[in-house]
Amino acid sequence: MQTPSAHQLLHIWEAGQGRPPWVRALLLLEAAETGMEQKALARLPLGERDDRLLELRARLFGETLSSLADCPACGERLELNFSIDDVRLPGPKATAFLFESGDLCVSFRLPDSVDLEALLPGPDAPRALLEACLQGINREGEPAVIADLNEAEITALIAHMGEADPRADLKAAMNCPNCSHSWSARFDILSFLWEELGAWVRRLLAEVHVLARAYGWREDDVLALSPWRRQHYIEWVQS
Repeated sequence: MQTPSAHQLLHIWEAGQGRPPWVRALLLLEAAETGMEQKALARLPLGERDDRLLELRARLFGETLSSLADCPACGERLELNFSIDDVRLPGPKATAFLFESGDLCVSFRLPDSVDLEALLPGPDAPRALLEACLQGINREGEPAVIADLNEAEITALIAHMGEADPRADLKAAMNCPNCSHSWSARFDILSFLWEELGAWVRRLLAEVHVLARAYGWREDDVLALSPWRRQHYIEWVQS
């Protein structure tokens, strides 16, 4: 994995405006994973995709994560600081995935970005995602179809698929210093990283504006400077 340049990050941010989250994830990884083709990146299981986004986040902004959260017990607004290692989990050891319940045996693969592209939002999305990932259904050793499953089996199968790769549903441990309540909250690395990238882009464009106005430099000239040199020029302009 390589660290995208300032030019690349600006392009990613611009290209990702108004696009669904899975597209934004692929834009980020395409710039970082230069040894993988777009099709291969799109076929990464979502847990593997998010694990790579965690690594990219560490390269771009460091290992420490800072966020705000409201305590569900007392409502206190908390500033949370934790590390990437606190939420990073190992991937599944299995390469083939099975769900077995009584006389039912279902084989499936993990969902990926291609599945999300085809997914229509709505209450039926979890079941549609499940159907896209099914590879075989057997009941009492005979082939079956998803229509043969009852609602309890489908619900259990969806839950089992979600548990197959915990990296696709990361949790951060929370503790409220005001009331000592502890809980876990879902951590969406893609949303978190995209919000951080947006804040970084806005700061960078402000720097480009100041230096272009002061020195008559083009955007490319400013972006070619290291962050350290840009900051010194900014300080001199504002002094």
